[in-house]
Amino acid sequence: MKTTYIIALAVAVIVIIIGGVLAYAYLGRPATSTPTKLAAATISGNGGTLVFPLMETWISVYMAQVEPQISITYGAVGSGAGVTDFVVDGLGNFGESDAPMSAAQYAEVPSGKTVLTLPITASAVVPAYNLGEGSSTPTLNFTGPILAEIFMGNITNWDSPQLAAINPGTTLPNLSITCVHRADASGTMFAFTDFLYDTSSAWNSTVGPPSTSASIWPVLTGELEGTKNAGVATDIGENIGAIGPLEISYILENPGQTLLYYGAVENAAGNFIQANDTNIAATLAAGATAGLPAGNATWTGVSIIDNTYKDTTDTTIYPIVTMTYGLIYAQQTNYAQGAALVNFFSWIVNSGQSSGVSEGYVPLPQNIVAIDNATLLWVTYNGTPIE
Repeated sequence: MKTTYIIALAVAVIVIIIGGVLAYAYLGRPATSTPTKLAAATISGNGGTLVFPLMETWISVYMAQVEPQISITYGAVGSGAGVTDFVVDGLGNFGESDAPMSAAQYAEVPSGKTVLTLPITASAVVPAYNLGEGSSTPTLNFTGPILAEIFMGNITNWDSPQLAAINPGTTLPNLSITCVHRADASGTMFAFTDFLYDTSSAWNSTVGPPSTSASIWPVLTGELEGTKNAGVATDIGENIGAIGPLEISYILENPGQTLLYYGAVENAAGNFIQANDTNIAATLAAGATAGLPAGNATWTGVSIIDNTYKDTTDTTIYPIVTMTYGLIYAQQTNYAQGAALVNFFSWIVNSGQSSGVSEGYVPLPQNIVAIDNATLLWVTYNGTPIE
């Protein structure tokens, strides 16, 4: 009996020691390392270039620190191509667009499928320009009507009276203006043309409603066109006198870029605001606090710009801000990939929001986070929600 007791005691001590070692090893692991929760899976998606720098960061951090067994790729093909690839051609597991899907795009969703819309971040489109002056380039003021006149070809020189009037004390160069626009279907161009449509009666009546399509843009003699945001940035940076709409991160992530600067834009309160993370966040909060549809509903017509261009109360907001949207199907046909999608987008919405602040991407307000979390509950496999 005594021998049995001693053996039992020894076994208990060994178990305690082993348990302590394992607990120490687990608790002592780096905070960025987590136990495996998901089966290995590969997912991919295509979409806009506005969100591309942040998407690169999200994917890198997620695969390295959160779920290493999940492989994710993202093709920055432009918003229009991203929706077409996902909805029409059935490519990849998710799509992304820097503009809400249009009615025509919703009509192409295959029968029996529901597209879920997940706002994942917001950023600004800015008037970027090159005056050939390097670090001495002034921060110029612009209004919606003046930008419209520039891109319709009615203001052709940088020292025009219209620009001089809103830039007092600034010596403007006697330099011809070269306009630059996107060659591909683009959420960046959608946001910019949305602002011009809202603020310029001339653009409204001559060019028409906003669109992701490059076909509506009034192409001028000698105008340049760039593929994706990177192409527009290159065209502006390489051509003195150039100006074009550009997603802000393509300037902020490369502060040493030669000759590429961006201006301040007048808001409804009459203040000229140069975009930064603080005023972009203020615009998002002002324009997206109420009235947003559910994630399984139609998002056509949702616009932060439309909701704020007449806002005279919020005096510090930057007026050209747009959300960017992840698109996934509610009905998943592969459980491992569906679970990976839910986990990845849940991580983006709840844990990854601070990743892009230095590049002009701002965290979602809590009401949108709540919409996204509710939307992810609608993702199913064989009719059962994926948790």
